[in-house]
Amino acid sequence: MARARRSILAQPLAVEVSACRGCGLIQRLPEVVHAGALLCGRCGGTLRQVRRHSVVLCGVSAALGLILFAVAFNEPVANVMMQGGRFATTDLMTAPQHLEQAGAWLLTLAVLPTLLLLPLIKLATVAAMAVAVQERSIPSWLRRAFAALPNLSQWAMVEVFLLGAMIALFRLRDWMVVDYGPALFALSGAALCSIGIDAAIDRAAFWNAVPVPAPTLQAPNGLLIGCHGCDLLVRTREGDVCPRCGSALHARKPDSVRRTWALLGAAALFAVPANVWPVVTITKLGRGGPSTILGGSLELTEAGFWGLAALVFTASILVPLVKLAALCVLLISTRRGSRSRLQFRTRLFRVITLIGRWSMLDIFATMTLVTLARFGWLGSVRPEAGASAFCGVVVLTMLASEAFDPRLMWDAAGHNRPADAVVQSSLVAS
Repeated sequence: MARARRSILAQPLAVEVSACRGCGLIQRLPEVVHAGALLCGRCGGTLRQVRRHSVVLCGVSAALGLILFAVAFNEPVANVMMQGGRFATTDLMTAPQHLEQAGAWLLTLAVLPTLLLLPLIKLATVAAMAVAVQERSIPSWLRRAFAALPNLSQWAMVEVFLLGAMIALFRLRDWMVVDYGPALFALSGAALCSIGIDAAIDRAAFWNAVPVPAPTLQAPNGLLIGCHGCDLLVRTREGDVCPRCGSALHARKPDSVRRTWALLGAAALFAVPANVWPVVTITKLGRGGPSTILGGSLELTEAGFWGLAALVFTASILVPLVKLAALCVLLISTRRGSRSRLQFRTRLFRVITLIGRWSMLDIFATMTLVTLARFGWLGSVRPEAGASAFCGVVVLTMLASEAFDPRLMWDAAGHNRPADAVVQSSLVAS
């Protein structure tokens, strides 16, 4: 009852008015006829991605992705064979189990949700929402799930797994016969469906089908707050509930700076052992030894896979370090109230948020190696402590990106005023 009572205090404004998530500017959206992107007139961030037939296209893609996932669960991902007829296979269900058996329980906790649970939830949520929009009956639990979809998509990493698995299989081809399984191709199709949803989704087309209850009370002295879940701009009080999606409303992410500093500090502590300690121990015909992240890149270079070596080095070493350094710069500039290069800093934040998930590539490659190379002294791969430390770096830097609120940079520079000024956004046709 308390939750429902607080939600009616929110006073929805016109649906064509939006608050930019990148800089906090409140602006009026122009009427759009053709597909395109509505961009913020100040920082260039996307206010709305306008797509024709978005609900139908996303629903079909999500349904097809779920079917392909079902196929992938019932087929092997890959098979390997060594001299003497030694044979090993892996599938989506047994791979995390092999990691746990090898003592890498932290990697198992990271792999299970990002590879299996969250991608399925993402596809199921989009499919259910598309059906509910067509039926004009959208339950409250589905609204909350769809509101969480942008953050959820960051942690659904099927395409990252596929690239990591291919890197591992290329490494195994030097000393084993590798056969790609049907699940690998089914997962590729599911990943394409997920990417297609991200490209075709017009969130406003879904949310416009959700009725906003007319408030019986108003909050005339409240703040103008854009809902982070459904983008509805309402005049309300801090901490109230969005009348459309049920998300908690905050003008800025609560305690953003402190949480980001804490997560960055923890990630920096993990970064030292992640780059110094061995990630895996590889044994080939009784010979071998531990290998670090850099050692894995050098091994790919020696095998002639220069492109893959550069990819592993970039995703596993450069990207985490760049994220740590970039977020520190953003936090320090916010603390100082710097007014220089605000647009660049906002775009930098969007880039590091986008690329951070690809650092999981080495974790998925390690999982594939551990799962398939299980032949004792003939050939085996065992995860080491460095892999768990590196997984901690990736997860903590991603959480730090989610905790940081880029609008604070514009607040500190004095560009956001409490006045209800509305400006016209720009339209870029696609």
